[in-house]
Amino acid sequence: MIKHLVFGVAAVAVAASAVAFLGGKSGLKAGDRVTPFHPSHVSGPLAGTDNCFPCTFQNRPQVQVWINGDSAANVVKIAAGLQKQIDANKGKEFKAMVVWLTDDVNAAKPTLKKVLAESGAKDVALAALSKKDDAVDAYKMSLASDVKNTVYVYKNWKVEASMVNLVADDKGLVALNGAIANVVK
Repeated sequence: MIKHLVFGVAAVAVAASAVAFLGGKSGLKAGDRVTPFHPSHVSGPLAGTDNCFPCTFQNRPQVQVWINGDSAANVVKIAAGLQKQIDANKGKEFKAMVVWLTDDVNAAKPTLKKVLAESGAKDVALAALSKKDDAVDAYKMSLASDVKNTVYVYKNWKVEASMVNLVADDKGLVALNGAIANVVK
């Protein structure tokens, strides 16, 4: 049985920014800055391009979910939850992206199209990126098998909250939604 640990991202807003953490260390932390990178977008606002998501949407509140071997079922639930947040926060121009790390970008595209079909996440950018891309190091991504996903919630290029191994159950989505609420204020 996997244990869920809950920890506060910021002492000032512990309850609002609590996140589900299942183990593994990966990614940027609160206070770090996201950087430009160019994934292959399969769907969403940048579909058919390799445009930089943070560059395109600049200072808007955003989420990036980097996938490293997570189950398609969990990714579908995460994407669906992000679509709900995009719909709820249209006036605040909230943007969200799922980055599928892969050894073969073209081979990952059918999986991303399946995620799109099953999640209905038409406004979530679904993209593939090679595990060998420089962005993997720039974002401090762990490619260890125990790290299934890494989530960044940010605004103005600054990470406000990060999560590793987010499970898209009620508890996990409440934590993610709380972190999003903090950046769309």
